[in-house]
Amino acid sequence: MNETMEKLLAAARQGAAQAGDLAVNTAHGLKKKAGETLSAAKQRLRIAALEGEIEGTLAEIGELLYATHTGTPTDSEVLQEKLRKIDALKTEIAVLKGGPDRPVACAVCGTQSRPGDVFCRFCGGKL
Repeated sequence: MNETMEKLLAAARQGAAQAGDLAVNTAHGLKKKAGETLSAAKQRLRIAALEGEIEGTLAEIGELLYATHTGTPTDSEVLQEKLRKIDALKTEIAVLKGGPDRPVACAVCGTQSRPGDVFCRFCGGKL
């Protein structure tokens, strides 16, 4: 084979190898980006579900308060439990959104704080 032909074949092999490497790298990048997009979508769905749960719990609280207003007293512990549930759901949402302040559990009663809280919303203990 003549020297020019060998140089052309070598250049073609090198070009094909570089194109293959580029294709593999591009595929890996696309896979990573797709994974990130899927993760973000799952996170948004989880936040939406938590917000829906908060709305449902707020509706339950409204019904309990109205029942108390109409003469059927509500056990305050039931009401407090629903309020703590909302606090926990809002804390989970804040964590999922990656807020600057991370929630902490109260050292006195164990209730989860909301981002930015300095004192426990349940017992008043310093966080």
